[in-house]
Order: sequence, then C-alpha cells, then structure tokens
Amino acid sequence: MMMMIATTLLAAVLYGAGAAVEQRQAAAAPESSAGRPRLLLLLVRQPLWLLGLALQFGGFAAHAAALRSGPLATVQMLVALELVVAVVVVRCWSGRPLSRGSWPAAVTVIAGIAIFLLVTSSGHHHATHPNYVGAAGLGAIVTGGGAFVAVVAGLRAAGRGRAVLLAVAAGLADACSAVVTMAFSHEASHGLAAIVASWPVYAVVVCGIGNVLLTQTAYQTGQPMVTLPIIAAVTPVASVAIGIGLLGETPQTGVVGAVVAAFAVLMTSLALARLARSAPHPEPTTQKSKPAVHAAAPAIQAPVPPVPAEAPGRLPELVGAGSQAA
Repeated sequence: MMMMIATTLLAAVLYGAGAAVEQRQAAAAPESSAGRPRLLLLLVRQPLWLLGLALQFGGFAAHAAALRSGPLATVQMLVALELVVAVVVVRCWSGRPLSRGSWPAAVTVIAGIAIFLLVTSSGHHHATHPNYVGAAGLGAIVTGGGAFVAVVAGLRAAGRGRAVLLAVAAGLADACSAVVTMAFSHEASHGLAAIVASWPVYAVVVCGIGNVLLTQTAYQTGQPMVTLPIIAAVTPVASVAIGIGLLGETPQTGVVGAVVAAFAVLMTSLALARLARSAPHPEPTTQKSKPAVHAAAPAIQAPVPPVPAEAPGRLPELVGAGSQAA
C-alpha cells in the first residue's frame, strides 16, 4: 500500500509539472495543426516542451509501477493531485498569487482523495474478473472510442466548447492509457515471451502516442483553466467506472461506504474545477498574437502605395505650371 501511494504521488508531481510546461508551449502552436501529427512535429522543436515530455515520461514510469501494486480506481484518484502541482507551477510561472478560493479548493482535493483512499483501500480485490486482460481490452475500447468521438466533435467546435470537448477527449485517452498500462503490467509478470505475444505491449505504444497528441491538442486551445480541470476530473471518474464496472475492483464497503466513496469522487472533481478556474493564467499567447500583427501590416500599407497614380497626375501639374508661366 505504501509503495503504491509513494509511486502514485511521484507520478502526480511529474505529471503536473510536465503538464504546466507543455500547456505553455502547445498554446502557442498554430490552430491548423490541431489533432494532427504535425502538432507534435512542431512541438518537438521546442526545448522547453521536450523538458515537459521528459517529466511526463518519468510520471508514466512511476504511474506504471503504481498500477502494478494497486487498483486502478485508487491509483487514478491519487494521480488527480497532478492538477494541484500544475496550479502551483502556473502560479510560480506567472508570478501572481493564488486567489482566496484556491487554497480551500486544494485542501478539498486532498481531503476528498484521502476519504476515498480510507473508504476503499481495504476492500479492493485484484484481478477478480476471470479474464482480467480481456476486460481491460474492453475498457480500452470504451474509453478510446469515447475519446475519438469527443475529439471529432471538438475539432469542429470553437471557443469554450472546443476546449471542453478536447479536454474530455484527453481525459478519456488518459484513462485508456492507464487501463492498457495496467493490463501490460499484469502480462509483464508472466515473462518476456508473454509480453511480446500479447496485445497490451503494442496498445501501450499506440495509446501513449494518441494520448500525447490529444492532450497537446487540448492544451493548444490556450484555455488551461478549462482544459486542466476537465482532464483531471474525467480521468479518475472514467478510471473508477472501468475499474469497478469491468475489472471487478469492487470495494467491500457496503452501501454506506459506496455512497461515501462516490461523494468523495464528486467533491474532488468539483474542487479540481474550482482550483483550476481560480488559478492564475500562464498567458502563453504571445507567440500566437504575432501572426495577427503581421496580418495587420498589409492593411496599413495598402493605401500607401499609390505611386503609379502620380504619373498620370503630372499632366495637370504641367498644364497648371504652363498657365502660370503665361
């Protein structure tokens, strides 16, 4: 249990720091690259984004270790603390203090996760489903399909709706990656031959790339106070649903315990949203505003070049000069 908590907290710290760095860089990318591999090709040229990616890879390693030693629902609830870390990084980056509502929200997030752990930690069973890896595959299909639908709708939307839908897609993709990572960790215990012959090892690669692309597309909207809380809330909620509904991680806590756990998830999700909305905005839009400046330049210069029109105008000037001479 302590190993699971320690590795999950480490993953949350690395994920949160990496998310804050990546969001700042992705928000400056052109909107035409949204949802396309070209977005990653543009971001990979940014050293700061590569630093964020390295932090995310470190978080993934710690996350995988946590999923191997703990249930999906519990691990994903703890990983939601990454938003607290991201908000702190944004605060340090912007140099602006958090609002009065931020600190109670942060405490509520921590309290909600602690209550969830207290209620469910003693009741989860690992691999109660007779075909655990197959059930994980079904969970990956459900979350991955939901992510695909959300990203298609998000790319067709605009403004706040676009940010919301793309954040939902990123959160579902994150849950999908967690599900296949857990399946991979179970297959890894059966030796190298089982790893190579099973689907989770390949699904981890595909889902990982898709997860990064969808997350950066959500960050690209330049609305971190919308995208970060939605991703942080959708991921644990979807993971809890998959863990309990498909993987058999049902806590033996009774009706009262189940109600308390559900309330803790709801309270944590609402507090995450409040925390992100009250955090200072990193203002990463300076690079995006440059094209608007260049686009306005021709509008200013357009009336200036009437130079060719001066040639025909010389004839009246000469006529006027001749009449004055006369």
